[in-house]
Amino acid sequence: MGLATIAVLEHEADYVMAFGDVAVNFDRNTVSRSGRTVPVSQAEYELLVHFLLNPERDLSRDALLDAVWACVPEPSTRTVDAHILRLRQKFEPDPNAPRHFLTVHKIGYRFRP
Repeated sequence: MGLATIAVLEHEADYVMAFGDVAVNFDRNTVSRSGRTVPVSQAEYELLVHFLLNPERDLSRDALLDAVWACVPEPSTRTVDAHILRLRQKFEPDPNAPRHFLTVHKIGYRFRP
């Protein structure tokens, strides 16, 4: 299997990163899949951006909580799991066999572009 990559695109002078058929526009804070805007919550967007900036790294649930939910009092690691599930449903070709948002048992998650 070849190396997965994240493409950085110039789109109307915006900064966009893409993987698969998903494009994240950092300037407009929007996400699209196959050219169609996909509604995401603020936490989903921040989690997706964190993954894009940390590809192929094993990230613990606690590290993800700190990165995305630092201001929320006492979020649970189940919060991370629920948001990963939503990202899989929205952006995986087959949410039941994830290729991008991978579970790393006893650690947390890894994003593979």
